[in-house]
Amino acid sequence: MIGIVLALVVVAIVVSLFGGWIFGIVIAAVAIVLFVLFLAGFGRRAASSRQP
Repeated sequence: MIGIVLALVVVAIVVSLFGGWIFGIVIAAVAIVLFVLFLAGFGRRAASSRQP
């Protein structure tokens, strides 16, 4: 998921440089939301419960 966040940040920067700053802001906002979800633990594998 962190790869998607980094890719969206790069895309947002490139779009902003070519004059589409409105779309760049939207893409950056999506990247920030995904990053917050990543920090919260969403998208990780569930812990396996191994019983002896």
